[in-house]
Amino acid sequence: MESSQNIPLGSGENIPLTLVGQCFPRRRYTKSEEINHLAINHYRRTGNGITFENLLSSGLAHHKEQARTTIKHCIEKKVLFAPRKLRPQQYYPVCLRSEVMKRIMSKNIPIHPTGVSHSSASLSNHPESTIIQTLEGYILPLLPTAPLHIHNMHFKLTITPECYTELKLKQWKKNNGKYLSEIIGTTGITYVFYPNGTVEVYTESSNNPHKLESEYDRSRLLTFFGQIKDRLITFLADRHERIVPDMMEWELTQCDINKDIKVSDWLQFTGLKIHVRHLDHLFRVYIKSMGKDTVCRVEEIKHPKKNKPVIEAINEIFNPNEKLEKQMLEQGSQLSQILSIVTELL
Repeated sequence: MESSQNIPLGSGENIPLTLVGQCFPRRRYTKSEEINHLAINHYRRTGNGITFENLLSSGLAHHKEQARTTIKHCIEKKVLFAPRKLRPQQYYPVCLRSEVMKRIMSKNIPIHPTGVSHSSASLSNHPESTIIQTLEGYILPLLPTAPLHIHNMHFKLTITPECYTELKLKQWKKNNGKYLSEIIGTTGITYVFYPNGTVEVYTESSNNPHKLESEYDRSRLLTFFGQIKDRLITFLADRHERIVPDMMEWELTQCDINKDIKVSDWLQFTGLKIHVRHLDHLFRVYIKSMGKDTVCRVEEIKHPKKNKPVIEAINEIFNPNEKLEKQMLEQGSQLSQILSIVTELL
């Protein structure tokens, strides 16, 4: 009688495929996930929603009744939605709801009206009045408690000019620059190299701005800065960090600070865009699609003082009162010294 005990395989023997499958099971997507991917890809390719026929042709449903049941389930699970009635009915991914609504409404807005219409309707029905009411009655009261974010950061640093001639990169749009594009997480990074050794770094994360609320957010942002630097070090093969300067020597030349308030998708119909300049500050207010949500973004464009290190500039953004507090402490120290001298003289 043969033994039924498990016999260990030798180090040189191959593991049977059946055992490999048991040890490393493949992830199986649920039908909802597959339909979500189908809807996203179909929308990106055609600009339309999926129908029953798309489920049948992709093999996600075997007959019409199953397709109806499956789509109904996806609507209940908030995977799909139908913004308007059509024949055949089209269904869009909820994760792109705001973008879909913007596209649909842009097709229905008259671009060049063919005349001036006189209406006896009250002013409260006009788009301008709707914008004002929304700003004053909804958005402004929520601004103080809305999270603060930062995006569109521009940095400047200097490396050895000799590096420029060795770079095999595409030409930048101006000033004989050469550029390199990278992606870190959800942020696009562009490094632009110039003949004099100047390097400008641009970040693009408007749809995924970095939060600026707590020390944890500060730590994450500083880690992100370190990733930007490490990518540059890797590209220049600067293993001993003799070419790329320390982050404290980088300058923050521009950034956008923003707060987002969730609003109705229909506010995209207003095309709200406002630019306000107050003293040295430039503010923008506009409606923006953020995946499934539509937000009203209140944004300030900042240009920190020249030659200010990036860390110092970020610290001031996190704590705008820190500089004032420091000045008050210095003045208090001077006042204490004066009082002590006067006391000695008396």
